[in-house]
Amino acid sequence: MRKLVKRLASSILVPATKWYLRKERIYSAAGVTVSVYPGVFHPGLFSSTKLLAECLDGVLLENKTFLELGCGTGFLSVAAARRGAKVIASDISKTAVENTKRNANQNNVSIEVIHSDLFDGMPHASFDVIVINPPYYARNPENESELAWHCGENFEYFHKLFAQLSGYIDTDTLVLMVLTLGCDVEKILSIGNANGFVFELVKEKNVLFDGKDFVYRVGCAA
Repeated sequence: MRKLVKRLASSILVPATKWYLRKERIYSAAGVTVSVYPGVFHPGLFSSTKLLAECLDGVLLENKTFLELGCGTGFLSVAAARRGAKVIASDISKTAVENTKRNANQNNVSIEVIHSDLFDGMPHASFDVIVINPPYYARNPENESELAWHCGENFEYFHKLFAQLSGYIDTDTLVLMVLTLGCDVEKILSIGNANGFVFELVKEKNVLFDGKDFVYRVGCAA
């Protein structure tokens, strides 16, 4: 019965969400208001951005270097900049990059926004805080908007992420990554382990219809 309810809900919610996101929308939370361009990940309709924001609530960001990897609308970047962080936001989607630039201007904060496939276009430096809301479903993206959801059928995104990440962190860097119960969490963590990373579960939260999101702190193995 539970699986049937989940399938029925999905058959209604997925088309409704696509219909809603066909136009530019506005989202406000915690004193931050962002425009959401069509095709860009909506930080309010899905729980992962909000869960990352909750994890950052107690983190000192004043004068810290902050990277939002896969920024979408730049909601977390704007929030961090408002708290005094020195922010870089990056995304592989050109639409997301333009969306973040606009939202930085609308919120009167200074953010360096970079069009980059993971760290390819990034200046070589270590960050104090890195937040990652990755594409975690194992399918090949077919268009720009699917880059926010699909990591490649062989988890190419995560192989590249964990191959590059060590060059941008030091022993004190806080790296937070969100995953969801609907993806292959074990596979993703195993790719990180193979590249010398360990994971600490710092927060989890139930979402609609038996879902659950997890935030992991990513660190280097001793």
